Amino acid sequence: MSMNKFAVAAAIAMSALAFSGSANAVVLVSSSGANVVEDYSEAGLVSFDLDLNNFSTTTLNFVLEEGDLAGPLSFNAIIRNMVGLSLNRLNLGLQGISYAAAGSVSSFSGAQASYSSNNAVITFANGETADILFGNPTQLDGSDDWLLDTTGLSAGDRFSIVAQVPEPSTVAMMLPLMAGLLLARRRKRD
Repeated sequence: MSMNKFAVAAAIAMSALAFSGSANAVVLVSSSGANVVEDYSEAGLVSFDLDLNNFSTTTLNFVLEEGDLAGPLSFNAIIRNMVGLSLNRLNLGLQGISYAAAGSVSSFSGAQASYSSNNAVITFANGETADILFGNPTQLDGSDDWLLDTTGLSAGDRFSIVAQVPEPSTVAMMLPLMAGLLLARRRKRD
């Protein structure tokens, strides 16, 4: 076997190996919304960075592969608030899959999470203006990934993760305005 033929055969074998490895990992097939997504998923792990350039909803659509079905699917993400405004709450909803167990959530301002089978709600103590670690994307001791339940799912099944910043209620938005009007009215009387 000549050296050229050996090199071609080795390249084909390596690309086949790389292709077969990727066929065993969850695949991000699309995302919608104006925010930037960088996917780091691999077999048994859904992982991404989401840069919030605005507070619009972002939907990430995934396809399960054979390697994702061995047990619960780990889920972590780094969510960056690039808007510069305080973020008070973040929802990570699921469609086509459900949460099996809660993991860690951490942020600079302090975060607290609650969840149901298809929605995780993260609230921030003082409003978050920086990064949010959902799960354990940086492999810190004492932090855990969230788990997604793959029971009853098959390779080729699709699911979505919907990242949404809920709009403040109308009442919450009106309170400062109403307080300002009352204060102005009081000053006018005095």
